[in-house]
Amino acid sequence: MDTSPSSACPGLLSLARPLFETPPPAVSPDDAVRIARDVYGMEVSVKLLSGERDTNYRLTASDGSRWVLKLINPIEPDDDADMQVRVLDHLAPQSLELALPQPRLTLDGGAIFRLTLPSGEAVRGRCYSYVEGEPALLHPVTDRLRRSVGRTVALVGKGLQGFQHPAMGRLNLWDLCKIGHLDELMAHQYDPQIIAMLSAVMERFRSEVHPRLSSLRQQVIHNDLSRTNTVVSPTDPEQICGVLDFGDMIYGPLLSELAVAASYQLELEDPLRALKIVVAGFVEVTQLLPEECALLMDFLLARLVGRILISQWRAEQFPDNKDYILRSNKEAQALLTRLFPLWQQTPEEAWQGLLLSDI
Repeated sequence: MDTSPSSACPGLLSLARPLFETPPPAVSPDDAVRIARDVYGMEVSVKLLSGERDTNYRLTASDGSRWVLKLINPIEPDDDADMQVRVLDHLAPQSLELALPQPRLTLDGGAIFRLTLPSGEAVRGRCYSYVEGEPALLHPVTDRLRRSVGRTVALVGKGLQGFQHPAMGRLNLWDLCKIGHLDELMAHQYDPQIIAMLSAVMERFRSEVHPRLSSLRQQVIHNDLSRTNTVVSPTDPEQICGVLDFGDMIYGPLLSELAVAASYQLELEDPLRALKIVVAGFVEVTQLLPEECALLMDFLLARLVGRILISQWRAEQFPDNKDYILRSNKEAQALLTRLFPLWQQTPEEAWQGLLLSDI
């Protein structure tokens, strides 16, 4: 398997489409209660959690412990599901200063179960500990939080170093290195100004950035350290204390990890200042190399392009879940509009000084 992010990927959308178009498993609350009892030996109450590709329930056991039951999308390959278990095993013995989900084994000692529901639907799933705290999404973005996010990106990157799995080279629409292959989704955009900016970012990525990907540091990355997947401390909502959902993991540039996380921490008034604070947190743990400084804004805009294109397409497929799917679409459009002139006007060689200078 070619895990190089620089490898060509014609037909990406047609290959990835089934996973993004297949609805999550139809598992009812009563089904979740039965699964918890029969598979894990727990008597629980349940609460449905949000999700795009999987069905997720929070379980509260009779002893007060809390867990997440994830029913895996039927089209997701077994290797992909296994990778999400193995990565937690890899991270568990490390001292990352972060709370992470911990897998709960079935009564038979397995990490992933398979069963048939009373409805006749065959499902797969797994269970892991609920990370206490609140998603960063529920709290204001402050400078202390931005710095904590940057530090968290670097800590997760260090923790994932050395992790390998047969599925790490899988195709993923959210892979920033493949952003130039999403032209087909432009048909779902209707604003000429947005279309022009999306096209310009994608074209530069194809012609100028893609040939340089092999020069960047590569490893398995979380790939979605958004405000939804980072948890703040119950005693200090300006500090990240935990990380959730490794479902979008890929093998790719470490720079992608920073760009993805930073894209959710910016402010319209002065996005460069906010970005510099995230970078400052990152470099407390891991150096940002000159080539990475030069390309960070390209990667950040690529994430905004993905947020706009992929979410609009999926919202039209699943209108009942469109509010959740489009939760960051308008913000992404506003940030793209704000950052686009800066990106066009700033020479590559200037970015290192801009990003690493004092706030």
